[in-house]
Amino acid sequence: MNLAEVLLLLALVVLPVVLGAWAALARRPWWWAAAASVVTALVAAIAPTPEAGESRVAAGDLVFLLVVALWVAGLAWLGFFLCRRLWGSRGGSTADPSP
Repeated sequence: MNLAEVLLLLALVVLPVVLGAWAALARRPWWWAAAASVVTALVAAIAPTPEAGESRVAAGDLVFLLVVALWVAGLAWLGFFLCRRLWGSRGGSTADPSP
């Protein structure tokens, strides 16, 4: 595995979960983490230099990029949900308990 593959794996799997957890802890909407993750993942997927005579993105790649965006947004939501669930179950919430 080379460095580009490791960075792509981090951008597609680890970063969305971390950003989702950060959004939960920072009390931001989960879609902020999803948007940042999708942009980062799409840049990581498109950034490698194409072979000579090929474009960076072809029409056939759009479905692939849509699936990648949905996958990354789902992982960001999962990180947000799990962090909120685990943080709340440990009593670490600083929300005002008064009714």
